[in-house]
Amino acid sequence: MSDDAQLDSTVNSILTQLKDTTTLSKKVEKLPEADLSKENLENFVIKYASRLIVDATESVEYIKDNVQVAPTAEDVVSLAELIKSTSSALEVLNKIVANNKKADTSLTIKKMDIENKREELDIKVNNNLIASREEMMNQLFKKAKIVEGSVIDIT
Repeated sequence: MSDDAQLDSTVNSILTQLKDTTTLSKKVEKLPEADLSKENLENFVIKYASRLIVDATESVEYIKDNVQVAPTAEDVVSLAELIKSTSSALEVLNKIVANNKKADTSLTIKKMDIENKREELDIKVNNNLIASREEMMNQLFKKAKIVEGSVIDIT
């Protein structure tokens, strides 16, 4: 009789687990509506692609365990497709990061170029002013007339 009791206990355990799984699957989390304006599009892509990658990675681990235990053609195909879609999502995020770095680098280079041109212009202007000042002084001294004056004592 103990074998029957153990079998009943095992079957009840399995049924309870299946009921819990069904209950959990019915409580699917509904995502809030997303604002897909141009300003928020990048944040949306980053947020949901990262969430997709995390969920897909967890699913890959789960399906991989199932495939290792009892491989079927459908499970192997679904595992391959899931891995492919996960790598595609990672590629999208990688492209976003690369584009952001490229934009930051371009901006930095442009700022450096502007600063360099500004310094060159300042040097040119300073050289012109110094040369002009020296030329003016030389011309003033050449054309200067010595004025002789007398000192008047008013004491």
